[in-house]
Amino acid sequence: MGGARRPAFWSRRAWLGAGLAVPFGAAALLGPRVRGALLGAAGLGDGRIETPRGGGFPRTLVDPVGGRRQLPAPPRRIASTYLAADEILAALVPAARLAAVSAFADEPSVSNVAGFFPRGLPRVRAQVEAILAVQPDLVCVAGYSDPDGLRLEIGAGLPVLRWSRFDCFADVLANVRLLGAATGADAAAEALAASVERQLAALQARLAGVAPVRALYLDPPDFSAGAGTLIDEMLTRAGAVNVARQARLDGAGPISVEAALGLDPDVLVVAAWPGAPPPLEALRAAPLWRELRAVGAGDLVTVPGAWSGDVSHHAAKAPAAIARALHPARFA
Repeated sequence: MGGARRPAFWSRRAWLGAGLAVPFGAAALLGPRVRGALLGAAGLGDGRIETPRGGGFPRTLVDPVGGRRQLPAPPRRIASTYLAADEILAALVPAARLAAVSAFADEPSVSNVAGFFPRGLPRVRAQVEAILAVQPDLVCVAGYSDPDGLRLEIGAGLPVLRWSRFDCFADVLANVRLLGAATGADAAAEALAASVERQLAALQARLAGVAPVRALYLDPPDFSAGAGTLIDEMLTRAGAVNVARQARLDGAGPISVEAALGLDPDVLVVAAWPGAPPPLEALRAAPLWRELRAVGAGDLVTVPGAWSGDVSHHAAKAPAAIARALHPARFA
């Protein structure tokens, strides 16, 4: 990707890797900013919503430090500070109920809701001052959010709803339901989550009995994922065997060319990004990567990075797209 899009691209990777196990490969180290965020987040918990019998309001929000905040009515000034929340809220509540969305909401390379929110709606990057300025009655944050800023927001009396688990589709849908409960959009959230569950179940039925393909995920130039990641589940649901998991590699992060050569996948599943060179062309031009058997044979499956790198309901598009490429006979 070009330099202008790199910040959004790497932020997407940062929250994708949040909470995962130690990355792998000869160069497998998450960046210091991500490591610091993970270490600094120690002691902060995920939020939950306590709903009274009958399902109305007021409701109680349990914040990241265990404090209890009352939501007297469905929030009308919601500040979303991470892209997955932008995407989920776009499906649950009218845009008029948003006081701010993340700065990545309009980034076409990573966002599934680019152009959805009004131009006049503030875009924020989780800075405390910017969030306080929009006077929110609910702040949605991710597990990698700056812990010091998060504590300042809580100390200022803001109702903060935190979610940190993005390691599987069950985690993603739990976040959909949590945001639904926090905003009073319970029915819409349940319908959205159930729709994803039906999509995944239908894909499983369609692929019943297929011979799994040995695959390795690659987000150029060198990002991959092993066990304990949403990408691993995407590959499995697409009728593939993740060779990184087979090799007992855990988590998400950079992978060395040497490690990829050792895994020798039959297929590379590569994230494609707008404006980037065609993945096969780029890999064949790269030293060592062109030595990979799958690259030499042209056995690449591309999937939009905005799907494979997603942790909202849009992530369900990725396994379906991968499955169509790996097992076209099942979709004829």
